[in-house]
Amino acid sequence: MSDRPLFERLAHDLKGPLSPLQTAAYLLRRPELPQEKRVELAETIERQSRRMACMIEELADWVRAQEGRLIHRLRPVDVPMLVDLAVGAVPGCSTVPQVSPELDGVQLDGDESRLVQALVSVIGFAQWHGNAAPALHAWREDAQVLVEVSDVGETPDDAKALLVDPLPEPYDLGLGLRLVIADAVVRAHGGTIDVHALAPGLAFRIALPIAG
Repeated sequence: MSDRPLFERLAHDLKGPLSPLQTAAYLLRRPELPQEKRVELAETIERQSRRMACMIEELADWVRAQEGRLIHRLRPVDVPMLVDLAVGAVPGCSTVPQVSPELDGVQLDGDESRLVQALVSVIGFAQWHGNAAPALHAWREDAQVLVEVSDVGETPDDAKALLVDPLPEPYDLGLGLRLVIADAVVRAHGGTIDVHALAPGLAFRIALPIAG
């Protein structure tokens, strides 16, 4: 996708929370409004404000990814803990990770918060796409850690586009850039994400180099 259509799409999506925010702010000025309605409108403002803040942060991460500024300080990251942190950060996720015992004590050189962010994006998308807890397997292959997340949702026409273009239907009411950012995070760590269609479903395979 070229920059101009992308920016037009992002500008359109960022306007999404504005209408309920403006309406709620207008109605709150009415002195005859009952208290329960005021509480309801205040909750709307809080909810839409959080949504807009998340959208803006997502856009900021996308800009950082374009400029190669996503990764900060690198430190040893324990692989099993990384997987557990990511699964625990996905709302409503009941996935039980299958982590190979050979990964005990294995570490990556990485920005832990960004790696968790990337895994959360992949797991969250797979959970939404398959409408169920996705499968997650992690194992070691030579000098790499492999993490595969798979679901049983519908098979898209172009699976690889998920890592390149904004999602046409963002699964989290964001801007649809989370998988694009996840790919940038993994690449910034010297790794790769590959996505391929199953029958049915999708599988994301993340490969990351083990700390030297």
